[in-house]
Amino acid sequence: MYAAFNSGKRFTYQELGKSGAQWTDPVHPHLSFEMDWEDDLFSSLKDWSDGFNDLENWLNLNALVAISSSLETFMAMIIDLALESDVGVVYGLPRKIDGIEILKNGKENPFDHSEAIQACTKGDWTARLASYKRCFGRCPKYLQGKISELERIRKLRNSVAHAFGRDISESRKKGELTTLPMERLPRASFHKLQSVVWRSAKAIDAHLNQFHIGEYQALNFYHGIYSELNKKVHPSQRAVELKKRLGRHGDIPPGKEFCKGLVQFYEAL
Repeated sequence: MYAAFNSGKRFTYQELGKSGAQWTDPVHPHLSFEMDWEDDLFSSLKDWSDGFNDLENWLNLNALVAISSSLETFMAMIIDLALESDVGVVYGLPRKIDGIEILKNGKENPFDHSEAIQACTKGDWTARLASYKRCFGRCPKYLQGKISELERIRKLRNSVAHAFGRDISESRKKGELTTLPMERLPRASFHKLQSVVWRSAKAIDAHLNQFHIGEYQALNFYHGIYSELNKKVHPSQRAVELKKRLGRHGDIPPGKEFCKGLVQFYEAL
């Protein structure tokens, strides 16, 4: 959606340039509106362009809300996976208790990490990273070095989500007749913050997958389909079925030997 908007913006201004449009021109010779009264909103093309730039700023702010929310959703998912896989980290014993064995042989729905997940995804980023360290002993260096940028993203997200991109406390003052100006987020600044979010997600992904998750996700997947598989055939047949089903969900098809080993490991628990 963001890319579609930017390509549309470039096209619109290019066409206005080709037509010889001037900032002082009225809008109606160059642009059409769905409602007649919309033409009267703008005194000139410059006035319309100012409104268009405000729209772009609004889009930048809401795009930031979307990627910030996506980061929190991703963190909640992957932290839950890591805690399920490496249950011992809760007790300061990483890689000592295999979560898949608990999942297979323990009670139904054995894990509830909602409090830990909330502590890592809510509040300011200093508190979030402190909670992350309590869970896993350390946190990625990249996040520690980007606390100020992550805090800016969090505060902008809250102001957009709760006060339409304006200061929350000021916006809620009673008896105020003026509309407060929105926060400004130029496109270049948005892309810098977008990069921080992307690299934060990559750093968390690399850390938790390498040290705490491993192949738990694939084992968890096999656990979910195991009850419907034919137990009378050789395990290699179940490995073939696992390979087929895993191939529908990942960007890299799993290998035959990997699936055989996974089936052997799970069924031996």
